[in-house]
Amino acid sequence: MNTPDECILAIDQGTKSSRAILFDAEGRQVARASREIGLDRIDHYHVEQDGAEILASLNEVITDVIAAANAERITAAGLATQRSSVIAWNRETGEALSPVLSWQDRREHAWLATLEEKSAYIHLATGLPLTPHYGASKLRWLLHNNSKVRDAATDGTLAMGPLAAFLVANLTARHAGLVDHANASRTQLWNLHNAEWDGDLLDWFGIRREWLPETRPIRSSYGKLVFNDIPLNALNGDQTAALHADGEIKQEIALVNLGTGGFVLKPTGTTLMTHDELLSGLYDSADGQRSYLLEGTVNGAGAALHWAREEHGLDTSPAEVRNALAACHDPQQLFINSVGGLGSPWWIDGPLPCWRSLGDMQVSPPDKKGGAIASIIESTLFLVMNNLELLLEIIPGIREIRISGGLSNQDLLCRKLATLSGLQVIRRNQTEATARGIAWLAAGKPASWMRSKQERFYPDEDRQLQERYRVFTSLLEELRKDN
Repeated sequence: MNTPDECILAIDQGTKSSRAILFDAEGRQVARASREIGLDRIDHYHVEQDGAEILASLNEVITDVIAAANAERITAAGLATQRSSVIAWNRETGEALSPVLSWQDRREHAWLATLEEKSAYIHLATGLPLTPHYGASKLRWLLHNNSKVRDAATDGTLAMGPLAAFLVANLTARHAGLVDHANASRTQLWNLHNAEWDGDLLDWFGIRREWLPETRPIRSSYGKLVFNDIPLNALNGDQTAALHADGEIKQEIALVNLGTGGFVLKPTGTTLMTHDELLSGLYDSADGQRSYLLEGTVNGAGAALHWAREEHGLDTSPAEVRNALAACHDPQQLFINSVGGLGSPWWIDGPLPCWRSLGDMQVSPPDKKGGAIASIIESTLFLVMNNLELLLEIIPGIREIRISGGLSNQDLLCRKLATLSGLQVIRRNQTEATARGIAWLAAGKPASWMRSKQERFYPDEDRQLQERYRVFTSLLEELRKDN
C-alpha cells in the first residue's frame, strides 16, 4: 500500500520530447522535467532519430526530477514510449548500432508488396495491416543496409527490436533487453493470440528470435533503474498508457489522442477483436490476463503542422492555430493529409500532401491567411472521424469521447469533433495523459488515484463542416480506388 509521501516516477519518451514526472500516491504532480529531441525527416519515406540523444535526454530528465524530491520517496517507476519505432544495439554494451527508425518511417514500402499473399495471416496474427509503419520491415532493412548491424549479427552481439527495449536495456543495465506486450505487438512479429514471437513471421522477415528481447506483460518487473535502484514496474506504449490516465477505463468511452500522430482507441476488454481496416492490440496485461483494444491511426496530426511549417513556412504555433481556427470558420480548401501516409481506415501510401479547393482543384501555394492551417486541423479531425464512424459500426454503445494530447488544448478543435461525431467530448484538465497512465500502472492501479477536472464540449449544428467532411471523405474514396 502506498503512503501519501511516496512518489511514482513516470518516464514518457515521445517523438518530440522526453519527460519525467513525479506523481504522489493519489496522482498529483510533484515534479516535472522535459527535454526536446531531434527528428530527422530525411524525405517522404525516411524518418530517423538518434538513440544516444534519446537515452541522454532520459538520463537528464530523470536526474532532474530525482533532484527535485527525496529519492527515497520514489517507490516505483513506469516507462511509456513511442510505439513502432525500432533500433539495433550491442547486447553486451548497450551501445546503439543504428539510428532509431521512427514509427513514421516507411522506407520498406516497396519490398512489403512481396508479402501481399501473406497479408491475411499477418493481420490475423498481429492485428496489424501489412504496412511499413510497423517494426518488422524496418528491422529487415537494418540487417540488409547497416554494416554495424550485419557485423553484430555475425559475431553474436546483435540485439534489435522496439525502442522501448533499447531504453530498458540501458536504463536498467540489462543489455539483452526486455519489452512489454504492447510495444512487442507493434513490431508485426509478435502473435497476439499466444503472446509470443511468431516463427512464421520471423522467417518471412528474416529476423532471428535470439536477436529480439524477451517479452513480458505490461505490468511486470523490468529490473531496477540505475538511478537509485528504483524498480521499473510497468512498460507500455504511449497511446495505450494514456488510456489509464484517470484509472479504470469506462467501456463506453473512446479515447482520441492528438499529438504528433492522432489515435482513436476503443477498449474491448478481454475480447480480442479484429477488423480489416483497423488495428488490434493490448493496453494492459499482467498475470496471464490481457486487455485488448481496437485502434485507428492518423499519421499526420502535429506532424502535419510540422510539415506545413517546414515545407511552406506557415506559422503553426499553438497561438496561431487558435487564431486561424477562430478567424476561419468555413475554409474554402481541404488538406489531403497524407503526411506520413494515410493510415486507417484508408491505408494509402500517397499522394503527396496538398491542398484542394472544395471543387477538387489543387491549390498551390496554400492560403497563408489562416485557411491553410484551419484546413490542416480539419483534415486531422476528418481522419479521426473516419475511424470513429467505423468503430461505432463495430461497437455500438460509445457514449463519449475523451480527448488528450497537445492539440486537444484547442477549444474549437474539441467543439468541431463533438459536432462531427454527435457525441460529447471530454477534455481532462491535464495534458500528461501518458505519464499519468504509466504512473498508475507502475503504482499497482491504486483506487485512490484522483480523476482530474474535466471540460465538456457539446455537439452543435454546422452544415458547412459536415459538407466539407463529406467532400473530404469522397476525395479519399477516389484516391483509394486509384490505388
